[in-house]
Amino acid sequence: GLFVWHLKHTGMRRVPCQFIHLCRVANDRFVTFQYFNFLKRMYVTQYNKDLSQRAKPKSDSVASPFCELQQLDQEKKVIRKIRPISPVHQPLSETPGRKELGETKSAAQAAGSVTLVRAESKEDRQWKEMKLRLDDLPGILARLSKIKLTALVVSTASAGFAMAPVPFDLTCFLLASLGTGLASCAANSINQFFEVPFDSNMNRTKNRPLVRGQISPLLAVCFAASCGVPGIALLTLGVNPLTGALGAFNIFLYTCCYTPMKRMSIANTWVGAVVGAIPPVMGWTAATGSLDAG
Repeated sequence: GLFVWHLKHTGMRRVPCQFIHLCRVANDRFVTFQYFNFLKRMYVTQYNKDLSQRAKPKSDSVASPFCELQQLDQEKKVIRKIRPISPVHQPLSETPGRKELGETKSAAQAAGSVTLVRAESKEDRQWKEMKLRLDDLPGILARLSKIKLTALVVSTASAGFAMAPVPFDLTCFLLASLGTGLASCAANSINQFFEVPFDSNMNRTKNRPLVRGQISPLLAVCFAASCGVPGIALLTLGVNPLTGALGAFNIFLYTCCYTPMKRMSIANTWVGAVVGAIPPVMGWTAATGSLDAG
């Protein structure tokens, strides 16, 4: 009994010492909470492989040599079924039938048509000298001067002339309308002369005369000069100098300000608004001879 009592007392005394020694050993061997957590994760990923995030290589399907031979046979069969499109150099048998002769003739015709189409496409892509006919010249010049836009400009100038509170003068009205139309033709022609490299990139403007080469740039400039100079002279001498000055200023504003500003700033739309507003003012000044509040 004394021996058992001695063991109990010595064991109770050594428990704190053993616990401290165990903690020291655990610290020396890096047995920490993180280590136990790592062991837990390893255990989970080992027994639950769905939770593992490692990329698994795709297993190659093991096919029997018999299946491979079957696939090769199928590929050979498919290749044998394909026929050439134009068997021009295909050797003929000594005694060909009518069907084979018909097939070779049709193939030769198809090959000939393909070569003709290719030759035509190459010819279309090459530069050609376009001959100008006198019958086509009025239509070309009308498109060069943007005849519809010119008609709109003349109509707005006529509206400004009609709104003026003065007696209607038919001669002055006709001279003002004609001079305004000639000035508009000149401005539109110069605009197309400057815009050739940009018009060629847009579907809306790629068919203009200068882009297609229907007329030369020299002819376009000569046409603009033959419209602009008489138009401004007609407005200055036949109507009044103020209307002629407005017409010359409008040509300068449209060709030298509005056209280059298209690729520089959105303010070109405001300049274009001024260009569109000057023709009615020209009609007013043609009737009244002055710029007043009206």
